Amino acid sequence: MNKTLQTTIAVFGASLIALASVAAPAFALTTAAGAGAGASVNAGGAGLNANVTTGVTLNIFTKAQNRADQEITRRIDALNKLSTRVNDMQKLSADQKSSLTSQIQAQITLMNNLEAQIASDVQAESTSSLKTDIASITKSYRIFLLIIPQGRIEAAADRVLTVAGTLNTVAGQLQARLSSANSSDKNLSADQASLADMNAKVADANTQANASITEVASLQPDNGDQTVMQSNKAALQDARTKIQTAQQDTVAARKDALSIMKDLKISASASATTTATTSAQ
Repeated sequence: MNKTLQTTIAVFGASLIALASVAAPAFALTTAAGAGAGASVNAGGAGLNANVTTGVTLNIFTKAQNRADQEITRRIDALNKLSTRVNDMQKLSADQKSSLTSQIQAQITLMNNLEAQIASDVQAESTSSLKTDIASITKSYRIFLLIIPQGRIEAAADRVLTVAGTLNTVAGQLQARLSSANSSDKNLSADQASLADMNAKVADANTQANASITEVASLQPDNGDQTVMQSNKAALQDARTKIQTAQQDTVAARKDALSIMKDLKISASASATTTATTSAQ
C-alpha cells in the first residue's frame, strides 16, 4: 500500500480514538464543583466540549478526504496519459487497442465512483466505511501496481513491432541489392550471413513483443489476494524481460543492416534506410 495512504489511515484512526479524551476536563469540573455550581460548569463545559469535538472530528474527516482525493486524482491523471499512448499505438490490432482503452476507461470510472463514495462517507461521518474505502485505493484497484505497468508493456511492445516492421522492409531491400550485386567484385557471403542474422533477430523481436502482450492482456487486480498478486507480479516481470530481449534484437538487426549497407556502399541517407535506422535507434 502507498505509504502516504497508510499514514493517513493510521493517523485517522488514532485521532478518532483520541477524541474521547476531549470530554475529560468538563467531567472533572463537574465532579469537583458543588451541585449548583457543578450544573452551571457542566452545562458550559458540555457545550464547549461538543463544539471542540465536532470541530476536531470534521477536521480529521476533511484531511482524510483531501488526501484520498489527491491519490485518486494522481491515478486518474496517469490513466489519461496511458490512454493517450494507446491511441498512438500503430501495430496493436483494433480489438487489442479497444480492449485496453475500455479497461483504462473502466478504471477511471471506478476511481470517480470511489471519490464520490468517500465524500459520502465523510458526510455521514462513517469512520469504518471511510477507512475501508481509502484502503481500497491501493488494495482493490492496483492502478500503479498493475494497470499502468500493464499498459506500458503493451505500449513498449507496440513500439518494438513498429521498428521490427520497418527493419523487415529494409531487409527485403537489402536482399534485392545483394541478389543484384556482382559477386565477382567482392565476396558477399559475409553480407548474406549478416542478412540472415538480421532476419532472425527481427523475427524474434516480433515473437517476444507479441508474447509480452499476450502475457499481460488478461491480468486482473488481485483485490488483496496474495496468490493473485504474486502471479501478476511474476507475469509483469517476465513480460518486461521479453520486451528487453525484443529491444536488443532490434539493435542487433540494425547493426547487421548498417554492416551490409557499408559493404554495398549504400548511403545511410537513402529514404528507406533512414526511416529504419532512425526508428531502430
